Amino acid sequence: MVKTLFLLSGILALFDCGQALSDDAPPKPRLVPRAEYTARDTEIATLRTKLAASNPQKFSALEHRSASGNVLPYRLFKPAIPSPIAKFPLVLVLHGSSGRGTDNLAHITGGNSCVSTGIWTTPENQGVRPCFVLAPQCPPDPAGWTATGDWTEASRPHRKNPAPPLAMVIELLDDIVKTQPVDLSRIYVVGPSMGGYGTWDLLTRQPERFAAAIPSCGGLAAGQAKRIAAVPVWIFHGNADEAVPVRYSRDAFAELTASGGTPRYTEYDEGPHHISVYAWTEPGMMEWLFAQKRER
Repeated sequence: MVKTLFLLSGILALFDCGQALSDDAPPKPRLVPRAEYTARDTEIATLRTKLAASNPQKFSALEHRSASGNVLPYRLFKPAIPSPIAKFPLVLVLHGSSGRGTDNLAHITGGNSCVSTGIWTTPENQGVRPCFVLAPQCPPDPAGWTATGDWTEASRPHRKNPAPPLAMVIELLDDIVKTQPVDLSRIYVVGPSMGGYGTWDLLTRQPERFAAAIPSCGGLAAGQAKRIAAVPVWIFHGNADEAVPVRYSRDAFAELTASGGTPRYTEYDEGPHHISVYAWTEPGMMEWLFAQKRER
């Protein structure tokens, strides 16, 4: 804990308000001025409206049934497949708490969720980065992707077993990679808020599966940094987050760095909790994510 606090004390002094360093050195944490990221608000509002309307048509509505009979609704976007031997990356999107339900819709149309699921499927992105997008829907409250009872609790212990919805996501992902032409070296997991916690949690349980992860406004369970240090991670958070303290992402960055990892960390100055739309439209994010590939 003392070592982590020592590292964390230096993080704020290292914040870079410009672009990250070259690829020859670990990137510094980046503090983005409010005026810079809110300059995208009009663009994001247009994108949100467009994706909320088009996502239901672009994503197939399906269900995963576990051996115990539990059902997990999910949506799957498939890229255009020009060749029967082609394989494609897969982006697993874990939505935030507002997307919970059984309608197989709220998590791809509501609030910022339509952007977190649909941004990968736009013609602009699919034209240069074709991929599968898998978007499961967590059951209604009080279910969650993790077993964390209170997101603001001081202690975030790692649970031995995944929360039931996340266990079903693991089953679902196992099935998808068996039945679809997925490039197993390029599977990514992303998510905001409750999905940010889920992203961290899933990564700690299967670090060997993912080529990269983007957790936004979440928290890493205690003692797990070494386990995932080799996985490229880009962390996002707003430093005025009223729901999940920004120190959770700062702690994760410090712990991963201390464990030999080279995480990226972008913090939005004066940013509230719902900043994930800025993460998904952050310049360079797409290029960075799809450049990551696991050695198999």
